[in-house]
Amino acid sequence: MISLLPNAITLSRLLSVPFLAIMLSSNDYLVAFWFFLALGLSDGLDGYIARRYDAITTIGILLDPVADKLLVITCASILTWNGILPLWVGVPLVVRDVAMLSIGLLDPKLKETRVMPNLWGKSHAALAFLAIGIAIAQAANLFDYDVILELIWPAVVVTLAVSTTVYFLEWRRLRVEYDSKSSVAM
Repeated sequence: MISLLPNAITLSRLLSVPFLAIMLSSNDYLVAFWFFLALGLSDGLDGYIARRYDAITTIGILLDPVADKLLVITCASILTWNGILPLWVGVPLVVRDVAMLSIGLLDPKLKETRVMPNLWGKSHAALAFLAIGIAIAQAANLFDYDVILELIWPAVVVTLAVSTTVYFLEWRRLRVEYDSKSSVAM
């Protein structure tokens, strides 16, 4: 039974994204902040349970990054549209995650071989979640974090650039490997 729990948490996070979108779109930032915080914590919880109880599954490996990326895409899109995130932060966040999600779901090689998470990608994800969370908290008038956001936003963009480059190079290596195996088989 415990082996199903991480996937249930991930699936509920994925299905909760539209509700967060509604909260953000209606400028209900206080509720959105607490909801976003719960979704962020659930991301760590499902991974912890999966590792702790050896409950890592193929569906979990696929769904977890999809849920994370849809959460970032949704929040960054709406917060940028509402003027909460600056364009130079929001647009790269959205474009990167849409591209990575598209490549990950459409590339046949990546369906067979998983690109392993790396320190840059994890750092970027943590900073992106932190920046989005703080931006929502500030929009909810919970805190005044202008100085912190001005420090975090450039860090988000730098880790975005580096992690995207690292992932692209790994994806390219897998594509070359896949293409060479395909041409040898013919």
